[in-house]
Amino acid sequence: MTSFIWGRDPQEAYQNPYEYEAQNQFYREASKLLKLLFEHMIKKSGTYVRDDQSAEKAIWMLSLDSLESLIDCLDLLKDKKHRIAGRLFRDAVETMDIASYFNSNDPRKDKHLRDWYKDKVIPNSIYRNYIKENNEQEWEVLQRYYKQLSRINHRTYRSLAFSYSLGSNKRLIYEGRYESGLMVPPHVIAMYYALLSGLISHFVLRVVDCRLISAEEVDAFWDQALEKEVIERRFVSPKEIFERFIKKVDDIT
Repeated sequence: MTSFIWGRDPQEAYQNPYEYEAQNQFYREASKLLKLLFEHMIKKSGTYVRDDQSAEKAIWMLSLDSLESLIDCLDLLKDKKHRIAGRLFRDAVETMDIASYFNSNDPRKDKHLRDWYKDKVIPNSIYRNYIKENNEQEWEVLQRYYKQLSRINHRTYRSLAFSYSLGSNKRLIYEGRYESGLMVPPHVIAMYYALLSGLISHFVLRVVDCRLISAEEVDAFWDQALEKEVIERRFVSPKEIFERFIKKVDDIT
């Protein structure tokens, strides 16, 4: 991948937030990728009839909804509207979870699918429990997502504090929306971009697993979306500078 924002650790991003050029590159790449995915998935519009209650139809509708949430998240972060984007993170994850559940081998899924078509809510705990029982590795990945997103959506002290900076005598200064515009600390935007990069990558794996797109088509989309020239970190540690130097020497020799 080109932009190092893809797969970046959210905590590291919060601590080193001033990589504006790399974040702009990530926005361009993610925007292109999501657009290509949307254009591919929307081709099925008009395929299903109203009374069709198949798993295939449900998976497509849920995945498309999750994709649109990710697109909205990306645009909201560009406008520094991180509070709304944060709420949509969990929405996107839980919607793709239900789609994945309807694609699973759980013998109970048919009943839940019928309930879903009857307009009943399918708790996300159903999918979580299924994964916990059957795929320990994926469960560990999901747990990390859920813990991060839960704090954002339940408005813990720390999640709200991301919109404040410290003034004199450690007094909290609100830097949200003012009449003059947005004054959002760069730390929270950098962290949310890192979170979103993980969610998008996770979504891509899910839609391949659900057979909404082939692995070959996804690889082609990545090739189209990712830029050829790498925008490297502007702010790096002495260790990273030394590692870059060693790599250049190795490339020459």
